[in-house]
Amino acid sequence: MSLAFDTSILIGIEKKDKKTIDKIKGLSKSYPLTPQLPFISHFEYLFGLKKRKPKKFNELLSVLRKFPLLQITEKTSDILSDLKLKYDRQGISLSLADLLIASQVIENNLILATLDKDFEKIEEMKCVIL
Repeated sequence: MSLAFDTSILIGIEKKDKKTIDKIKGLSKSYPLTPQLPFISHFEYLFGLKKRKPKKFNELLSVLRKFPLLQITEKTSDILSDLKLKYDRQGISLSLADLLIASQVIENNLILATLDKDFEKIEEMKCVIL
């Protein structure tokens, strides 16, 4: 099994957040393969970079490109629709972005590393809250 990174992890890496980086290093011992990025995590981080236009834009873009991007498939759509129906019926509010991330993580049998506790609500997905 391998990891997927949520946007919050990418932001922690950018900010050189010691706690986040230390936990990622610890996880990398159990999951040595390069973490993958769900489409939305990639999009959200890239959008933030373009919006902020930091001085280190090219350096940060190069870090982003080191992570393989998960592709959206018909299966992603199927999982997403099932999750949306289930959690809407239960009255559990989850953003479409979070559900799309979860769908790709489930589809690819990954573990999501995140700082966002909302992902704990999605019982079909394995995640590590840092």
